[in-house]
Amino acid sequence: MRAWWIVIAMMAGCLRQTEFRCETSSQCGTNGTCQMSIGYCSFPDAVCGQRFGPQAGMYANKCVGETPIVDAGVDTPSMPGDGPGSDATNHCPSGYNTITNGTPGHRYRLLTADNWTNQRDFCAATSQFAYLAIPDDAAEVGALDMLAGAAPDYWIGIDDLATSGTYLTVKGTAPPYLLWEPGQPNNGPPPADCVETVTADGKFSDEKCGTSLPAVCECE
Repeated sequence: MRAWWIVIAMMAGCLRQTEFRCETSSQCGTNGTCQMSIGYCSFPDAVCGQRFGPQAGMYANKCVGETPIVDAGVDTPSMPGDGPGSDATNHCPSGYNTITNGTPGHRYRLLTADNWTNQRDFCAATSQFAYLAIPDDAAEVGALDMLAGAAPDYWIGIDDLATSGTYLTVKGTAPPYLLWEPGQPNNGPPPADCVETVTADGKFSDEKCGTSLPAVCECE
């Protein structure tokens, strides 16, 4: 019997992540209100009056009326009770700082040289909201270059370790921005499955994952 409860709990956890569109407030359950102009359910909230539920797509857990920041890096949903703009303050530990042209609400941390896997794991260990940096656009790459300073190149959170030629972010999503150096990626000298940014021009190159390079962590 206990095994069945575990299965049911796991299924419930998955269902909570499913996006749900409403047409009437009766579909939102007790105390729920369908924000029909957007098509998602909201619920009473002590901080901001009404807050969207976890099934509200890009509005999930945001206050009604709060404009969602569209981040191609695919943010982890905010935790219940967070106020607008509070994520970086609440979720990013000491050592992370805002940078000019970084993603709004995100903070960054420069790491000394190590291999790609260790850099990835270190970023993830600092916070459940942190990861090896995923650049959204050229402006953010420029900001990371400035943070990296004199480093000629540094690791970012993109690789093809598990997909052999298909590059994904450390979140398992398609990279929102992927501008390669001429002739890259070339998987050479093989295997070169991890991605570095070359600070000279802000473009990307594949590199052997065991190479020791600085890295940038990003925290939402």
